[in-house]
Amino acid sequence: MESAEKTPSIEQIASLVVEKLTQDGKLADLAHGDLMTIEEETIDQVDQVTRAVINELLGKQADAAPPPRGCPKCGGRLCEKPPQGRSLQSKRGRVHFKTDVYR
Repeated sequence: MESAEKTPSIEQIASLVVEKLTQDGKLADLAHGDLMTIEEETIDQVDQVTRAVINELLGKQADAAPPPRGCPKCGGRLCEKPPQGRSLQSKRGRVHFKTDVYR
């Protein structure tokens, strides 16, 4: 686990988003930006960050989950198959992750 000193604060994360928006995004010419554009671009960027966080957390959740002990229907032995990609619709857009598959 990282120490509190190494964990970026919300303000530091916000500064990274601002840097990304003003260097690479539609807000590069910030002097001529209006509030609506600033808000829309900020929400779009933060939604992308949110989806990336959800993707990573779903991966960590899958890694932490114990494998099933047996088939939930018959109790028989399960064979592990290659992980399968999944996609879900979240409040912030589609998230993609891999999940273990047993048959």
